[in-house]
Amino acid sequence: MEHLYFVFSISLIGLFMLIINAVLFLYKSKNKDSLYKTILVYLVIMSLIESVCNYIGFFIPGNNLFISHFQYNIQFLILSVFFYKLFHTPFLKKLVVFNCIAIWSFLGYQYFLTPEIFWICYLPEILSISFILIIYALIHLYNSLGEVKSYYYFSIGLLMYLLCSSIIFMAGNVVLVFCEDPFIDIWIFNSLLYIVFQALIFKEWKLLTNKQS
Repeated sequence: MEHLYFVFSISLIGLFMLIINAVLFLYKSKNKDSLYKTILVYLVIMSLIESVCNYIGFFIPGNNLFISHFQYNIQFLILSVFFYKLFHTPFLKKLVVFNCIAIWSFLGYQYFLTPEIFWICYLPEILSISFILIIYALIHLYNSLGEVKSYYYFSIGLLMYLLCSSIIFMAGNVVLVFCEDPFIDIWIFNSLLYIVFQALIFKEWKLLTNKQS
């Protein structure tokens, strides 16, 4: 039980920072461009999903796995729109559209064949969506070399968090224990990286508001 409280408290810090970021982006959203507002939508919706996930996870442990489908697919949709707007070349824009069609066609077929995967964390779904978003972030960071940085810290945070999550999910059922008192396993790094991600989003918000004020 102490382990549950410890892990949950770390998760709550990330959720609290996420909600704060959503409020900050909303507070300064007047007269902002479509990229800024896309991130705002992302933060607000993720705040709602993460709040529900944490609530169910704490009071009914192990019964919130189905929320991962909403989390990853909605995240994929919003961030695909974000990177579509962020990319300048027609090829990259077409690539974003193609990937959306390909991923949801694949997942729709899998859900049709095996509906019960809705109640578990479906690894191919998580890894495919994470991989594509990681590639988008890397492309944007590469395109930003030698140019004025735009959503640079957001992309770095997204890259770090999704890469860490993907590695953890690929570990499958292997539990790596780093400390026994209190009990800490590899999943704690997922929560810690999420906190770092939110800190980088806050830094991005400060740069955006100072630049456009």
